[in-house]
This record gives sequence, C-alpha cells and structure tokens, in this order.
Amino acid sequence: MIKKLLYLLDNSKKTYDLYILNGQIFLYAKKLRKINKKILDLIEKPNFVKDQKIKKPLLSLKKHIKEWIILWDKEQVARKPNNKDVFIFAGYTRFPKGLESFLISTLK
Repeated sequence: MIKKLLYLLDNSKKTYDLYILNGQIFLYAKKLRKINKKILDLIEKPNFVKDQKIKKPLLSLKKHIKEWIILWDKEQVARKPNNKDVFIFAGYTRFPKGLESFLISTLK
C-alpha cells in the first residue's frame, strides 16, 4: 500500500510540475484533483497503516489534501473555469515536506 501511495504522490508531483509549466491552467488542476482524491481514498481506508510512526505524517497529508479539495471544489463552482483558464487558489495547509523520503525509508 505504501508503494501505491508513493506512485500516486509521484504522479501528483509530475502533474503539479506540468500545471506550473503550463501557466497554472485548469486542465492540470483537474488532473491534480483526481489524483489527490485517489490519494485521499487510499489513506482513508481502514487499517491502511498499522505502523504508528507513519500515522502522524499521513494525518498531515490527509489534512493538506482535504483542505485543498474543499477549496478546489469551492473555486471550481464559483468560477466555472474552462480548461485553458488560470486556476489558482490559496488557504490550505501546505504539503508535508519530506513525506516521500520518509515513506521510502519505511520500505527498507
């Protein structure tokens, strides 16, 4: 399950990079929304993580994604953007730094 999470986090990072490189347009924000929902669904599964040392970082990730999705949904409804429209918003908890490195270290 951690490998799947790392795969999704890598997908998210690559899509975020494309979002930035392409002028922060809605098309890539939609793709990020789908990936973030998959990540949230995965980490919210019962007994996803049994190791206590992983729970705290995942709670930070969960908080970040939930806040991000709430704001994304609110802005999408308010603006009704087209794929090429700039889609930027703020006000959510930042992505937990070092999360991927930490998760990789737990696999060893």
